[in-house]
Amino acid sequence: MDRVEEQLLRTLLKSSKSLWELINHQDGDIKHTIEILNKFKSNGLIGSDGERIVLTEKGIAFAHEYMISPERNFTCSYCEGTGYVVSDLFSTATNKFKEVFKERPRAIADFDQGIVPPEVSVRRAEFVYQRGDLENKKIFFLGDDDLTSIVMALTGLPDEIHVVEIDSRIVNYINSVADKMSLNVKAELFDARKPLRKELCGKFDTFLTDPVETVPGIRLFISRCVTVLKGKGSAGYFGLSHYESSLKKWFGVEKDLLDTNLVITDVVRDFNKYLLVGERIIEKGFRVVQEAPFEVKAPDYPWYRSTFFRVELVGEPHLLITEEVQWKRELYFDEDTYVALP
Repeated sequence: MDRVEEQLLRTLLKSSKSLWELINHQDGDIKHTIEILNKFKSNGLIGSDGERIVLTEKGIAFAHEYMISPERNFTCSYCEGTGYVVSDLFSTATNKFKEVFKERPRAIADFDQGIVPPEVSVRRAEFVYQRGDLENKKIFFLGDDDLTSIVMALTGLPDEIHVVEIDSRIVNYINSVADKMSLNVKAELFDARKPLRKELCGKFDTFLTDPVETVPGIRLFISRCVTVLKGKGSAGYFGLSHYESSLKKWFGVEKDLLDTNLVITDVVRDFNKYLLVGERIIEKGFRVVQEAPFEVKAPDYPWYRSTFFRVELVGEPHLLITEEVQWKRELYFDEDTYVALP
């Protein structure tokens, strides 16, 4: 029995769970999790009450045979395990941002968008501030459908914020908000498959990106971001889930970071949560729904999480991709992808 099997059994020993809750309570990828659940079903270990997945009597006996006990949770419920809450320093920016967030463009599947709630963007800003990469710094965003750049600009702490983004709706919205609220943030249209313009290279202290979850895609995003950094000591932040990234993929990403002369300084597990909720998840025909062992109900809470990484340049950057690439949907989709369309 592998570790993910044990995690799923101990979670179900505690209580019945929806598919989305089970995904939250283990640290394997979705592909492996669903394979295990389908195996459990075929072996008669789990069933469904129409809403949630439950252990059968055979499943309970099986868990006891392997001396598995019900799960116990020690995560801080106040900060949701992130270690960060909205501080006095960021309270004014938070209140203003919540109004901006209400009018944001809706997330669309074309660019594999998944919006985080406002409090997550605030926590990101706080984390970057605490690590010394926000105040009096020039900040670069590759993609920002979450509008975290607006939160940072509202604090008044960065010297400059520049966003490049493929979605013209996001570009226009950021620029309109910046103009209306006199913020030092500017956005421009950009396709990451093409190199950045030379005027942006070597200019920034910090980058942030939420890359697509394929190894080539992450390699591309990180390569583009590193081109804008000033050099040794400059930092970057990005999210990476274990839901659609197996440990083999994590290995590839970490190797790429080292090959680029980036070292991982911080890893905050499940820091980012995404608003992948409602009937859209069911209607889109994602693999997570199509391959589930039982009929799936729409999630009603932000179930999808990703880990937040901080990396820092320890020498001159070694760019793994410098040229234009011709990738299409393979940029977004691989065998681990369960919440995006091919």
